[in-house]
Amino acid sequence: MTERVYLMIIYTSTLLILLILQMLMPKLIRKNILFGVSIPTNKLEDKDIKLMYKGYKKDNLIIGVPMLIIVSYLLYIFINSKLQVILMFSYIGVLFIIYLRYNSKAKNLKRAKGWDKLGRKIVVVDMKYSRDKSKVGNISPLWFLIPLIITLFNFILAFTVYPSLPNKLPTHWNFQGEITTYSNKSYGVVLLLPIVQLGMVGMFYLIYWMIKKTKQQIDPNNPEESLKKSIIFKKAWSIYLLILLMLITIEFSVLSLLTYGIIFETTRTVDVLNWIILIFSIAGGFVLSIKLGQGGEKLKLKEEDKEEIIYRKDDDEMWKLGNTIYYNPEDSSVFVEKRFGIGWTVNAGRPLGLFLLILPIIMIILTFIFIR
Repeated sequence: MTERVYLMIIYTSTLLILLILQMLMPKLIRKNILFGVSIPTNKLEDKDIKLMYKGYKKDNLIIGVPMLIIVSYLLYIFINSKLQVILMFSYIGVLFIIYLRYNSKAKNLKRAKGWDKLGRKIVVVDMKYSRDKSKVGNISPLWFLIPLIITLFNFILAFTVYPSLPNKLPTHWNFQGEITTYSNKSYGVVLLLPIVQLGMVGMFYLIYWMIKKTKQQIDPNNPEESLKKSIIFKKAWSIYLLILLMLITIEFSVLSLLTYGIIFETTRTVDVLNWIILIFSIAGGFVLSIKLGQGGEKLKLKEEDKEEIIYRKDDDEMWKLGNTIYYNPEDSSVFVEKRFGIGWTVNAGRPLGLFLLILPIIMIILTFIFIR
């Protein structure tokens, strides 16, 4: 398999999964959220809502599938990295525009039906939540010591073997496993992989910490059940993150040994690990999203009451840009559940939240500037 075909398979698979998730997302998020807009859950059978769901799927198929074919073809033809990034983000942008159209429709429907004026607005707060660690949902942070210890071992190994290493070290291999680039021996070259490895451990722990600190959402109609679902949801995604980090840590360790010429002489093990990481990250995330839904909404723990009589707090005005960015300076929470999507986002109304919102954008722009 050539490098071009390999990359096209990865790109096309990623775009296809994005399209499938986009189409399934309205049924994976919280029941009281219609395209990012909060609605009473006892109105879900409204005929206009059902028509919106059908129209959303149809528009995604009509626009998304031809775009997928065109973008995949262009990604195969053009090997320029910058152009490939532009094509990927263009496709995501088109899907986002489709969503924005239905977000606007949902807002109009809510106003037209008078759902924004309905009933009481209830906020449920679990006062024991912050004190009871069993309700946090995450796995123990001690699990992250395993990848950290492996990383520290790689640092020690690098310093130990440095005097005996040759003056030229292999630093890049092609898809056939042949060495294409050598670099002069230096501590910068030898320590590069452990440093990146340490950065990955730090980044994954930050995501774990973010999950732990996310504001708990509780359904006022069934607070105990919704709390249990949220705990399972957080724990499942924490385990997913830890397994992914372990796989990446192992891969970086193998790459280090390959660079030093210890144990591994070919890239075959790295290739196998690449596929395992790719399949696990995509398939694992996809399965968790489908099975759990946002905040564990898809979980069935027991027979739930079908009649919803309490309306949740309507905080739509705190959500901007199609209800995708949460901005509430009065809310002390930095991390909150996404309105449309699986996972968590930041409160842009808090300084740390705003920083974390802007940081990835800056990193993407810098990466785009410096990639060749």
